[in-house]
Amino acid sequence: MVSGDIVKVRIGDIVPADVEIIKGEGEFDESALTGESLPVEKEKGDPIYSGSICKRGEVVGLVKATGERTFFGKTAKLVEDIEVRGRFQKVIVKIGDYLIVLAIVVIFLVILVSMERKESLIEILRFSLVLTVATIPAALLAVMSITMAVGALNLAKKEAIVRKLVAIEELAGVDVLCSDKTGTLTENKLTTGKSVTFGFSEAKLFTFAALASEGGNPIDDAILSRIEKPRYKILKFNQR
Repeated sequence: MVSGDIVKVRIGDIVPADVEIIKGEGEFDESALTGESLPVEKEKGDPIYSGSICKRGEVVGLVKATGERTFFGKTAKLVEDIEVRGRFQKVIVKIGDYLIVLAIVVIFLVILVSMERKESLIEILRFSLVLTVATIPAALLAVMSITMAVGALNLAKKEAIVRKLVAIEELAGVDVLCSDKTGTLTENKLTTGKSVTFGFSEAKLFTFAALASEGGNPIDDAILSRIEKPRYKILKFNQR
């Protein structure tokens, strides 16, 4: 799919790209983009964004952007580009700065004492260089990364995916974790719930619903999967 293609979106479909409606109208769930639970009404000339779900209606649209150029793609890229320095990293940097300052002070004192003793300049520089290499923690970041990688490996064995190594130490200091289950921990699969029949039997209700379903979208598939269960058989009606 590229810009300029014509797409048709009907109820239950997920919009594959940023599209401008050229025919039809409907309501679209943009909660994945805006966090708003109520669907938004769209008509001819309005844009519908990639990742939104058609809740009502049927539209034909012109593809305007795909991939990273979509509204959703740009948002995801901005989130990925954010680099947040964790608390553990800040502590490591502070330790490194402290050791560097300490090394400078010690080297300065060594130079003063050596000059007072009238030692050779070459010996002073050689000792200062050795002291500098020994004091500055050049491998500290490497050791920290290896330690975090081992932690990520242990978490992977427990079926936990770690995207950023810094998150391991940050999560270790969490006492209470609040998570929004909707759309994040669910299977993203629609199923039918408790039915209200208003005097009809469930078999007849789902028979009519199946006859009105074409299949190919999440809502129709949920109804048809309910019909396929053994206890819900499609009723046969006598033709006149």
